[in-house]
Amino acid sequence: MTIWKRIAAAAVALPLLASAAYGQDDARLKTLVVAVPSDPVSLEPGTNRAEPIGSEIILNVFDTLVAWTAPDFKALEGRLATSWTVSDDGKVFDFKLREGVKFQDGTAFDAEAVKFSLERTKTTNPYVKATFDLIQDITVVSPTELKVTLSAAYPAFLSILAQPQAAIVSPTAVKKYGDQFASNPVGTGPFSFKSAQADTNVVLEANPDYFRGAPKLQQIIYRIIPDASTRRLELEGGGVDIVQQQGQLSAIAAEDIEALKANADVKVLETSSQIIRQLEFNNSKTDGPFSNLKARQAIAHAIDYDGLLEGVFGGTAERVYGPLTSNSWAFNPKMKEMAPKYDPDLAKSLLSEAGIDPSSLNLKLYSFQGPLWGAVATFVQANLADIGITATIEQTEFPALRGLQTAGQFDVALDGRQPWYNDPDAHITIGYLSSLADTAMTFRMPKDEELDALILKAQQTPDMEARKQLYFTVQEKIAERVPGAYLFSPKLIVFTRANVEGLVVNSAPPLNEYWSVSKK
Repeated sequence: MTIWKRIAAAAVALPLLASAAYGQDDARLKTLVVAVPSDPVSLEPGTNRAEPIGSEIILNVFDTLVAWTAPDFKALEGRLATSWTVSDDGKVFDFKLREGVKFQDGTAFDAEAVKFSLERTKTTNPYVKATFDLIQDITVVSPTELKVTLSAAYPAFLSILAQPQAAIVSPTAVKKYGDQFASNPVGTGPFSFKSAQADTNVVLEANPDYFRGAPKLQQIIYRIIPDASTRRLELEGGGVDIVQQQGQLSAIAAEDIEALKANADVKVLETSSQIIRQLEFNNSKTDGPFSNLKARQAIAHAIDYDGLLEGVFGGTAERVYGPLTSNSWAFNPKMKEMAPKYDPDLAKSLLSEAGIDPSSLNLKLYSFQGPLWGAVATFVQANLADIGITATIEQTEFPALRGLQTAGQFDVALDGRQPWYNDPDAHITIGYLSSLADTAMTFRMPKDEELDALILKAQQTPDMEARKQLYFTVQEKIAERVPGAYLFSPKLIVFTRANVEGLVVNSAPPLNEYWSVSKK
């Protein structure tokens, strides 16, 4: 059930009017139609769990204190905060807030609203418990000054404040709508929520009083189009302006991308992502073949990484050399030398050194469902067969696979992680800290005091250059342990009609902001 079931009939009728208006040239040029595969799960920052569609809408309806700066998204800029300082111990953040900003309901934005919003998310959103629980105190110093105190140093905290969960809500609207706020969201952002109809669309209207200036568009319509082929046809025919790949490898089939690149009516925007997809071992197991380092090294050398990128992805994915993608600010260039190279003979030798007869191995290779994951699994299966290992592919629904992984009931599985903030913490701490081994999306690392201490030191060191050097060491230590074979990083791809201008694709989080977008 979606949140739209609760919306009043009057609101539901509005998209029909919007559709009629879209047929007129002027309205068409002022309306951006974005094709998405499903309804947003919610438009509520207080419960947001990084679901792509709802998260993108949140970042266009609400503002955060800080945001990543286009076009390279490597530094934070102020949005509702104009400036900030961090104490020497990394625990206290003092913000100065923008004056004169109004929520879309006409009420004033101030420090009380920030305190209300952040404390609300901390209380209501278990998805961000690991980070928001670090907030020890929020003090309103004045209407335009705020002090946030953490219980421990956490330099990535500013990155967390750029996430949809940290969006600032209208306290007045929350009190007015109560548990219906999710379907009546009110922020300070460039677009206001107008209406929604389940399985059909979500409509946003320009906020003419937006503090950065009114948007160039008057309206955004998110059209729900579940079928990938239909999304492509609608894009080619001009029925929609934007289709997003969103790193999920499902928006438009990879084989169709070259055809779209050749279409003069379509632009293909590509950028590197920080998504990592890997073949991971169950590193918590103390028995079985992959408790042996040489066996893990053998598998890592059995994979034809370049063949996978070209044969399955046709240039729509990039090589990953270690625990971080090469576009991370903390990527250690030494990883390119340390990364395993495709060498089946070396792989066979390593298995021999490990005392393992490959013909004795009959693995279950778990994977998510879907044709592309199936193609990756089949490719890996063939690589393993080349060194004498038999693997049976088990494509499993997402919840079931997560259940197997958190229970430790597997030897090898295809998996991945899509970081939502531009900090190495998003991959390293969650993926490799042994105390988190039994939670989702980890490498199930065994207790390792040396590595754990290094990870926590890198996470909490305030000096950014010192952090970078610590993460260099962390990457080398993880690579030495071979917790998996890092397979590829899919590019973020957005398809637009040729007349769409001003769109810049963000890599972490992979969500588009449309304030500066226009159509000519």
